[in-house]
Amino acid sequence: MEFKVPPESRDRILKLGFDTDMEIPADLEWAPYMPGFREGVEISVIFDQTQEDPNGADMAFLRYEPGSYTPGHVHMGFETVLVLQGDYIENGQTFTPGHLVVRAPGTCHSMSSKNGCVILASRYVPVKQLQE
Repeated sequence: MEFKVPPESRDRILKLGFDTDMEIPADLEWAPYMPGFREGVEISVIFDQTQEDPNGADMAFLRYEPGSYTPGHVHMGFETVLVLQGDYIENGQTFTPGHLVVRAPGTCHSMSSKNGCVILASRYVPVKQLQE
């Protein structure tokens, strides 16, 4: 990927009109997300077009246990994250309920949570994993 401007300059971070944990449906089905790689992270898929198209979009709830960590990756397309519960940390910056984080293609980040969190995430194109 080659960029005329730094990819991060196209990121958007918005604070929506809620500051406390949002209730999520109790009947969501959770499964470990990439065991052995993203330890302490579970997923509840809303849709996943990558099954039919390797460049397809997806959307899911992700639940991070306290102290969990996801290694760095590069976004090949836009990603949106809405923090619903807890503390969600990207590259050392903490986001709390009500934060909407939009990452532009070409941006890199790792994620973690100190106390645990639930996010709603959607990727328009799958990511490229970085080596750590």
